[in-house]
Amino acid sequence: MRRLGFTTIELIIVIVMIGVLASIGFPKIRGALDKTNVRSARVSIATFASTARALATQRGCRAVVHFAGGSSSQAWVTACPRYAAGAGTVDTVAMIDDVSGRFNVTMAYTRDSVQYDPRGLSMDNATTVVTFTGNAASNTDSVTINPLGKVVR
Repeated sequence: MRRLGFTTIELIIVIVMIGVLASIGFPKIRGALDKTNVRSARVSIATFASTARALATQRGCRAVVHFAGGSSSQAWVTACPRYAAGAGTVDTVAMIDDVSGRFNVTMAYTRDSVQYDPRGLSMDNATTVVTFTGNAASNTDSVTINPLGKVVR
């Protein structure tokens, strides 16, 4: 009599093989995801800096990209209001981005903000470096904003 199907031994062998392959592959996948998160955080902050620079020239006033560190690293862009500017008022133009929560990275920076004048040039005349570190300490990347206010890396 002929039986169709698998024996218990064959199923156990297949399950063990899947387990071995998964134990080899998961750490590599986790490392790749961590590296991708660090790069995405870098691109996000570079975009904020470019947005602030463009807003300064478009609106003809001062625009600032802000960085806040600590356990919940954040970044956001402020500029003068588009309509009916009042004394001391600013628009938060780009969303307040929770960088550490969204990308699961830690952010460190040399300056807490970069200010742009109406020409799109940095008012700080200093190089600002924002560094991102993933869960693995080997996964790091950074954004450098030169003294003119341009993102160079």
